[in-house]
Amino acid sequence: MSKQITAKQVISRMQNQLADTWQGSPEDVFNAGDPNTFVTGIATSFTPSIEVLEKAIADGKNLIITQQPAYYLETEDYLKDDPAYIYKKNLIEANGLVLYRFYDNWNSMEVDGQLLGLAKALDWDQYHIYDSIDGGEEYNRKNKYFMLPETALRDKVIEIKEKLNIQGIRVEGDPGTKIRKAALSHGMFKISELQEFLSDPEVDLIVIAEAIEWESCEYFRDFLSWKGNDKAMILIGRDASEDPGYGEVASWLKSFIPEVSIDWIPAKEPFWVP
Repeated sequence: MSKQITAKQVISRMQNQLADTWQGSPEDVFNAGDPNTFVTGIATSFTPSIEVLEKAIADGKNLIITQQPAYYLETEDYLKDDPAYIYKKNLIEANGLVLYRFYDNWNSMEVDGQLLGLAKALDWDQYHIYDSIDGGEEYNRKNKYFMLPETALRDKVIEIKEKLNIQGIRVEGDPGTKIRKAALSHGMFKISELQEFLSDPEVDLIVIAEAIEWESCEYFRDFLSWKGNDKAMILIGRDASEDPGYGEVASWLKSFIPEVSIDWIPAKEPFWVP
């Protein structure tokens, strides 16, 4: 790890790795810092929260690669006089950090790294159902199903909370519902994806990140009223569903960037339950 490499060169290598699919994106850009900065270490995370940045600084890492942008929205204009924004901006500048958002091109890969990371975090990888009819990678974006050991919903909720170390979880469905086949989603959940999962009569459980409540959640409530209370849906939150995927980003980067240390720093959920 003696050779020097700049942040810009790191991103160039990422582009070369994805040469067949890489595309210019307004999302995948440097959010802060000088791209010509020499990299002392790389941290990946769901979001560059102040806590994540402080951990990266303490660990000697100055290139932070995340799913979410540095300053919440794509523009900073609305924040220019905000004290929290100024504190974060000063922290980044004072420590010579470089922040890069890696979103669209990561999600365009044949392997759904976000799904793979979440399945591993849940310890569901061993139960993954690989539909090889269409060929391709095991964790392509169609293979979202898992055949789990049978258990009651109430016990599955406890298990998920423990595996992901989260509190802010919400559930639709009867606690005694028997769970066997599960469908797993990450990111914003749309009603069309819910309909796709429910079209499989064997699916007992749908685990998602977040949804527009008056759409997917209300549709699912009406579905249970019509069909019978024999299915369940668990909302684990965006942070919990997406962060493990950036552990996969770290593993991927290690395969072609040997010059510096690379680690995933979990952002962790910001919620607690009283």
